[in-house]
Amino acid sequence: MRIISSDEIDACLDDRSVLETLRRAYRSNTVAPETAPLPIDRLNQLSGALSLQPAWTDFATQGDVSRGYIGCALSLDLPEQSGQAASLYLLFSGATGQPIALMDGMRLTVWRTSALHALAASYLSREDTSRLLVIGDDPRLPRLVSAYADVRNLTSILLAGTSPETRKRIAGLPELKGVHVGVTDEIYAAQEGADMICIAGPESGTGTHHALTYLDPPAGCHIDVIDPSAQLPSELLEEARLFTSDLVAPPRPELEWAADLKEFTQGEKAGRRYYGQRTLFLPGSRTGLADYALAAHIFLRT
Repeated sequence: MRIISSDEIDACLDDRSVLETLRRAYRSNTVAPETAPLPIDRLNQLSGALSLQPAWTDFATQGDVSRGYIGCALSLDLPEQSGQAASLYLLFSGATGQPIALMDGMRLTVWRTSALHALAASYLSREDTSRLLVIGDDPRLPRLVSAYADVRNLTSILLAGTSPETRKRIAGLPELKGVHVGVTDEIYAAQEGADMICIAGPESGTGTHHALTYLDPPAGCHIDVIDPSAQLPSELLEEARLFTSDLVAPPRPELEWAADLKEFTQGEKAGRRYYGQRTLFLPGSRTGLADYALAAHIFLRT
């Protein structure tokens, strides 16, 4: 069995190939059943959960088992980890059932997350999107911004509430050569000029989220929500056209979702309907299909 490290994952991947891998995955017949997290009872309010995200080639539709894989992402979430769940990805041969690869699931998750949001942006943001506003901080932001730049011709990026380290990493991305990267505290004014807004995690140095009750993006803006706990204005959620990654388990079932990634990658439903429409993407918790597709892609290239 091959053990694939984070460095090996980075060395074999690029934004375009990962995005197209996920696009093909959402058009495929890959089997990705839903599984509930398994609670782990521990003393002193230190309980956690073990999450499994399995997926495999649709062998029945394929008609044979000579090719294909069976995979599973394993994620352990304990209070001691401060929200950074440890994860691994285990890949089996579909032909023999032998384990063939064990991967750094945390690095795979970074690439999958960035490509998934960029894939959504390729359908939901306007084709002439050039000005990006990022609100909040997240260690995955450099990878995510790089993926955005692969699907849209960005000319300006404004960062609000990101750490100096994150800002430095973003500004140094070779994919952003010629792109203005700036910092702003005037989020209310900055949103008026944004074509796309990324809602990331807590503001750097505070551990708290930006109050987004003022958020009122201009017509035609795409809002990409990375942080599932972000408190978005009810008016925005009612007015914008809402999309998620998987309607089998949408993140907020009480909302009216227009479509998921499978539906608009397969052409069953439209993403953006008209130029001035505001769109919003918030992924759900089911990532088995995307993780499986990316793990197979990595295995074939290492």
